[in-house]
Amino acid sequence: MKRKDIIWKEVAGSTGLSDGAVRLRIAVTGRVQGVGFRPTVYRLARRAGMAGFVRNTGKGVIIEVEGPPEAADRFGRSLVEDVPPLARIDSMDSEAIDLLDERDFRILPSDDPGGAEALFPVDTATCEDCLEEMRDPSDSRYRYPFINCTNCGPRFTIIEGLPYDRPLTTMREFTMDRYCETQYGDPADRRFHAEPISCPGCGPTLSLLGDKGDRIDGDPIEKAASLIEQGMILAVKGLGGYHLACLATDVEVISALRKRKKRPVKPFALMFKDIETIERYAHVGDAERRLLVSPESPIVLLRRYGGKLPEEISPRNAFVGAFLPYTPVHHLLMEHFEILIMTSANYTDEPLISNETELAGILGSIADAALVHDRRISHKCDDSIMFAPGGEPVPIRRARGFVPEPVSLGIEPPQAILALGGQEKGTFTLSKGDKAFVSSHLGDLGDYRSQKNFRAELEEFERILEVTPAVVAHDLHPDYFTTRLANELDPGRKVGVQHHHAHAVSVMTEHNLEGPVVAVTFDGTGYGADGTLWGGEFLLSRYEGFDRVARLSPVPLVGGEMAIKEPWRMALVHLYRIYGESLLAPDSPASGLFDRLPGRQILDLALKGVNAIETSSIGRLFDAVAFLLGCGERVSYEAEAAVALEALAWGAEACEMQYPFDYNDADGMIEIDPSPVLKGILKDIDTGKCREEIARAFHESVAAMVIELSARFSEKHATEDVIIAGGVFQNRLLCELVMKKAIGASWRLYQHAIVPPNDGGISLGQARVAAAVLQGELKGFNESKE
Repeated sequence: MKRKDIIWKEVAGSTGLSDGAVRLRIAVTGRVQGVGFRPTVYRLARRAGMAGFVRNTGKGVIIEVEGPPEAADRFGRSLVEDVPPLARIDSMDSEAIDLLDERDFRILPSDDPGGAEALFPVDTATCEDCLEEMRDPSDSRYRYPFINCTNCGPRFTIIEGLPYDRPLTTMREFTMDRYCETQYGDPADRRFHAEPISCPGCGPTLSLLGDKGDRIDGDPIEKAASLIEQGMILAVKGLGGYHLACLATDVEVISALRKRKKRPVKPFALMFKDIETIERYAHVGDAERRLLVSPESPIVLLRRYGGKLPEEISPRNAFVGAFLPYTPVHHLLMEHFEILIMTSANYTDEPLISNETELAGILGSIADAALVHDRRISHKCDDSIMFAPGGEPVPIRRARGFVPEPVSLGIEPPQAILALGGQEKGTFTLSKGDKAFVSSHLGDLGDYRSQKNFRAELEEFERILEVTPAVVAHDLHPDYFTTRLANELDPGRKVGVQHHHAHAVSVMTEHNLEGPVVAVTFDGTGYGADGTLWGGEFLLSRYEGFDRVARLSPVPLVGGEMAIKEPWRMALVHLYRIYGESLLAPDSPASGLFDRLPGRQILDLALKGVNAIETSSIGRLFDAVAFLLGCGERVSYEAEAAVALEALAWGAEACEMQYPFDYNDADGMIEIDPSPVLKGILKDIDTGKCREEIARAFHESVAAMVIELSARFSEKHATEDVIIAGGVFQNRLLCELVMKKAIGASWRLYQHAIVPPNDGGISLGQARVAAAVLQGELKGFNESKE
């Protein structure tokens, strides 16, 4: 490894100094704080017979070692090879310095925060060593609900400054007793400098509150389990906020939770006791298993076995969101259950609650009781969600366990950049050096409380990272909260970035692709450079700009947001393109579909152009097909119709049946016409073909179209790289069909692996485009200077 070579060369080049003794200063950056790195360095140095010290700094870790060159070489090799399980070295620079004739090796107190270039540590699931101690009646931390060590526990959610030391976390509010202090100060102990270290004698405490906020006597875990068994809904405080926990097998309880939470059909996540229990209810592949048991412990979307779980958990959905206990409280609670619903504690579309003031707003209205503790949460952080199409892990929501791990920008902008993302699935990205720090999932930003939380978390990131952005990147949509915020912040420069270009560049950044690439960007809607709503795009994407080389044939989005909530409107306008005024006639192929709906009124609005902006969205085409196949006239959450359509398709055997798209030239750009697809679907509905087969054929058709046009544009524009991005590619079946059909192609297929394909990933792309602006590479983009 390169990092090992650096150490070797430094040592080998210093052998003539002071009778063969050398002293090296080694600067290490990466994930090296809060992960047991310093005690590991201490043990390695002692084992190699080296003197010196190690300390945290605002940039990472500084090590000085002194001793024979051979010993320094052994230390250097082991430093690279034997890092702790949660650590990651990004860079390691060493230099020879003057000898100090030291005789021992020490761990020194941390420097002042200074440059604040150290990485935030991430929260991790409770490790096996801690669980073994927690279950051991002879251990002093037996059944202690806040057990942790340097290999696990809270990190980001308690941090208030860098470097990561106890005085800069919310654990400073708990004074260590002698027992913890001894372990904290012993380099040979697993809890050496474990900043959240505590025990029953000095740490946070757990309490159970009733619906009026009154404390309930007795063992909080046992009492909480008893209440859940009685059918009650409990708020449970975790790492980054509260969950709502209740029985997953009682339909009445599930219905009550949906009513109280105002969440009619959107799926609930399930916490399972162990991996073996999950396997009784869902298909678990190798990649999914690794995700479930990983230190990050995300929710993983798994194909469920039919009939074993109540349909009410995830109606009309082929998948279930499964995860394992990841805090000691979870493990203790799950001793009483095989499965619990464990969903974010909030009203639908409002921010996750994370403190007891916010808890008061749901206690008695949603939750019947609350399992609380007095360790303060500094950063709201929801559960991450992953899925693994074709065995490749892809995030759907990037939060706990992954945030705020930075992403490499591939270049170092001369000024700090703030990218504000979009409106839904809000995130922001801050650049520092060549790193991009992407925030946790901050929810949909149409809600004032979510906007307030967005602002607060942004201020915290800027403070901790010591960054004052000089450039703000934002979406082109004039009505987004983030666009208005960009104007309000009044930076030296604002950069408007087209929505789908940001999607494309996000994948390019993750994989460090040079460009140009063929970018297939399919989603619900995104504001286009021409003022219409895009969403079915093929772009020739570069960091500095893009060419739009194909789009889905546009249709009017009648009623704006109402067209998204009522998929029948999209079916109506798509079919009107084909059949015109005969669409609503009694002998129409679509006869009966719109009889109980105000189809005539919607068509009149479309023809007059009243609240009917054009859209080329593939996501809305999925909605239209879902309606045609009986998946419902209205939806209550984003992509509900498409989720139901995918569930239908999974019910069919693999087939080669496809419906063809037409391709027409429109001013040098290919227009993808779905008319033959829709005609074929209506014909098969009329002849009685089963809905599952039609849904499967539609997915096959879209995948075939992606492959055909990708091959065409790859050859035409002499690029071997094709990327897929956008919310439509959260559809596992579509992803796997595209991946399968791409095998053997003359081009390489890339998708997201670090940030989500949905709008939660676009702030990263915006930041990289803004970096191109600062390099003077951007041509013909919407840039404004104030």
